[in-house]
Amino acid sequence: MPDTSSGRDRYEQRMTRRGWLAGSLLGGIGLTATADEPEKKADDAEAELAPILARARNVKLAGFRSSRTPHYLAVGNAPDLFRNGALEVCEALFKEYRKFFGDPKFAVTQPRQRLTVIALKNRQSYQTFLGEAAGADVGGHYDLETNQLVIFDFRGDAADFTVPATRINSFTLVHEGLHQLSFNTGLLDRNGDVPVAISEGLAMYGELWQRSNHYASFGVVNRGRLEVLMNEEEDAAAWFPVARLLTRDDLFSDPKTRQLAYAQAWVLVHYLMSIPKRPRFQAYLRTLRERRTSAQRLQDAARSFGDLARLDKELKRQAFKQVRALS
Repeated sequence: MPDTSSGRDRYEQRMTRRGWLAGSLLGGIGLTATADEPEKKADDAEAELAPILARARNVKLAGFRSSRTPHYLAVGNAPDLFRNGALEVCEALFKEYRKFFGDPKFAVTQPRQRLTVIALKNRQSYQTFLGEAAGADVGGHYDLETNQLVIFDFRGDAADFTVPATRINSFTLVHEGLHQLSFNTGLLDRNGDVPVAISEGLAMYGELWQRSNHYASFGVVNRGRLEVLMNEEEDAAAWFPVARLLTRDDLFSDPKTRQLAYAQAWVLVHYLMSIPKRPRFQAYLRTLRERRTSAQRLQDAARSFGDLARLDKELKRQAFKQVRALS
């Protein structure tokens, strides 16, 4: 399975497109619009499509078609089944997300307009549209600046992975789709200063969700992330103090540190989303919405969670308790 912690995370260092490079999606059946649609003028969709179609023409990609569902607009040269299947998954994820974060203290709202998904037929089309090469474990990205989710069909890709391409597609789409939802429903602020540990932790908190398996929902133990720690001894484990994890976004882009950083970000958010800790986490997320620089990161965390050294010990203890349970 491609590792969503690999590739070039364009949010972490506020680079050009500020996106998360990761997965893609399988084919499926289409949906039709319902009365649950956000208010949107007819020409708004055309305005949204115009720069995407212009980009496609500029790089000589043909065959772009579009489709819409209540909360999403998809466009691209992928086959209709793939594009509409992506929308089906996105709509189901949206429903699950809205239900899970229905607590008013999360302050989650309806997106102001349909969210945009660009669905491309293969890796070559993706690289052409992107304008640069993509690593073998890259299947798409969420672009924070354009607010677009860009995917391609991983099936038939030359990369040799041990899990089915359709599972890779759905896994990575969910991860990136959760980024898009969190930044479009008020959970996080697209214009704010959000520690990568928090944004990635929230995406990983729900990345195992599957439509077909109600046991794989938000908040389940993420074995794939914990396996990074499985060969470590608790007393001597490589471990980033939580203060560093929240302030060093580059940990998530450096090949030497990103695996551990992602694992710890999952541990952090999973712990803070537990029922006893959740009210403090909700208050912390409200504080983050007001931030535009990283100057207050440690103060904000300490104000919400108390002594960060103590929190770090609790996180490490919890992480290795879960690791032992998996062994």
